[in-house]
Amino acid sequence: MILVAPAKILGFGQVLWDYTVETDFSFLEKRGFTLGGHHLVDKTTLQKLLRTLEEEGHTVMKNPGGSTANVMSNLAKLGTKSAFCGKHGKDQDGFEYMKILQREGVITYELLDEKEATGRLLCIITPDKERTFVVHWGAAEQMPATRIEKSLIQSAELCHVEGYLIINSAEVLKKIFENAYCLTYDLAAHTVVNRTRPVLQELMKQHPPFILFANLFEGKTFTQKNSPKEISDEMLKFAEIAVLTLGAKGVIIKTREGEEHFEKALPTPVVDTTGAGDAFSAGFLHEFLKTMDIKKAARLGVKTASATIRRMGARSFHPQQLKELC
Repeated sequence: MILVAPAKILGFGQVLWDYTVETDFSFLEKRGFTLGGHHLVDKTTLQKLLRTLEEEGHTVMKNPGGSTANVMSNLAKLGTKSAFCGKHGKDQDGFEYMKILQREGVITYELLDEKEATGRLLCIITPDKERTFVVHWGAAEQMPATRIEKSLIQSAELCHVEGYLIINSAEVLKKIFENAYCLTYDLAAHTVVNRTRPVLQELMKQHPPFILFANLFEGKTFTQKNSPKEISDEMLKFAEIAVLTLGAKGVIIKTREGEEHFEKALPTPVVDTTGAGDAFSAGFLHEFLKTMDIKKAARLGVKTASATIRRMGARSFHPQQLKELC
């Protein structure tokens, strides 16, 4: 296979199926899960949890997920030619995942794992709309650097990477940082940042990404600062552009050239916040690559995020929704 990506943006990330369910707080308490936490379990444990939820009469929604794949999917819907590279099991879940991306207009590069099953993520939504994650990484746990060719990395105008790769795929992350023409990086989760901060910061000092995306919790952990101003200022030590999302408040964007912009979030009836950050990133990147205007990019980002959280599922966004938003 000739690994050449005829795409503007190429994303590297985990292949995961999302299982989304709404429950009360007792479901978490009985199992010792921390509200809003990120819990790693084995395949059997996750299967038992899914079976228990169904036996108790809960409706469990299954949708393709994975941070980078969500971004690439939304970019394709917006009209940006995008590609995705990820590893999945040699199973129906894995092949179907890639077929869905292809139907959405994303070019796919598949790495097959002969032993591990395709990864799964259970997203538990409690009455306060907080999300608690229970994950079995499966084949997504590790992406070997030897299976990613430099020619693939160098073929795209921009590479987008999610922070989860640094945990068990640090070598491939380093390879992408060293060879990408232009790089954007999403910190992914504050728990990941907490475990990898020194290594990640050193890598970024050597190869600064063009854009660094973070939410408030990730930003605090990464910079060891508290206020949004301090966090975004510190982020600029590691990237050309800092994008700090503040949830329902909005987003702060700063550049090393001195530009600064705050965009308010749109008032939105929230159904499911899963994928909100990924939707924002897609909207921001799509517009910024066209106009190089952080204000226009931020505006489309908040619109795309708002459209996503009005429905259940990380990839529920459709461009038609943008016409309905002011």
